Amino acid sequence: MSENFVRFGKRHLAGVLHQPSKRSSASVITCHGLYSHKDSQKYVEIARRFCEEGFVVLRFDFTGCGESRGKFEDSTLSMRINDLESALDFMEQQQHQEIGVMGSSLGGCTSILTASRDERIKALTTWATPYYLKKIFSREETLGKFWEDIKIHDMAKAAGEVNQPTLIIHGSQDKLVPLSHTHALYRELKLKHLEIIEGADHRFTNPTHRVKAIDFTLNWFKNNLLR
Repeated sequence: MSENFVRFGKRHLAGVLHQPSKRSSASVITCHGLYSHKDSQKYVEIARRFCEEGFVVLRFDFTGCGESRGKFEDSTLSMRINDLESALDFMEQQQHQEIGVMGSSLGGCTSILTASRDERIKALTTWATPYYLKKIFSREETLGKFWEDIKIHDMAKAAGEVNQPTLIIHGSQDKLVPLSHTHALYRELKLKHLEIIEGADHRFTNPTHRVKAIDFTLNWFKNNLLR
């Protein structure tokens, strides 16, 4: 297996590409949350575990986050959708056709909104994903253009337009994004499965909970991407 730093897209996004020893056409892109980055323990664990199971994995930083260029205060949800599309372009250039996307928190929103309009995504998994965006991201908590931009995004409409098989994972003890968000999202989706992890918090900080979420996600992508 190999791990290589890459830059891609017009915004010179930073990423790490994990490649298994045996070439695979199946790949996964990870999408981090609002204040997170590609190098958090969660995403490194996910990428390495998936790579061990034969997946190519791209974990990357959205504009203004981690090692990607730009200012965080200028970032918007629309910009993150464009960043994910750039990641899809990059993976296509690497000759990967069976692409899954895993997104946590705001990364889950980004994944849903992108999948509703981009059929290059073949399967989805969301962790702890907000549905009622304006209830989670208040004026006081957000910076720059972000608050105004989220008003133009309709999670209900997007979820209803997602045709890809989607796994939703949520912790029963998530204090940041209540379970009501996940149940609302589940109602709108078509091809779907829901896993509630008892005792897990928003970030799946407990290693046991995180391993469960990773196992569910890995099996979902094995069943929907590997041929």
